[in-house]
Amino acid sequence: MSRSERRRQDKDQIVGWVRHPSPKQLKTGSGWFGELDRVYRDKNSKYVVMIRNVETDWGTVEHACIRNAASTDIPWKEKQWIKDQIFGPERIAVEVFPKESELVDEANMYHLWVLPPGMDLPFGLQEEK
Repeated sequence: MSRSERRRQDKDQIVGWVRHPSPKQLKTGSGWFGELDRVYRDKNSKYVVMIRNVETDWGTVEHACIRNAASTDIPWKEKQWIKDQIFGPERIAVEVFPKESELVDEANMYHLWVLPPGMDLPFGLQEEK
């Protein structure tokens, strides 16, 4: 078993992250926000990640909402690090830029859609093997 697999063996315990009560556990919020059932804060209290499972035609996709304590932009490299820490370095996540008619921009929060384990996208920067 690899180090990253051991780290994620128990979703309640992720090295370097502290689990907190979620909106779903606290019965707060409505809509998708009220469905968030896992909340983690990194050990330096710089980032908060809230997660819910979404059943799709592709299988269970994990919707991760990320924000930082400063409520500022989060660089790509930091989002990649967060994805690797919480979900694993070999999981693919997508950040969506929606149609203007479906835009929700009420908080400085980033949304990653983490695909099921082993799923690949039919496109990317690497040439096919």
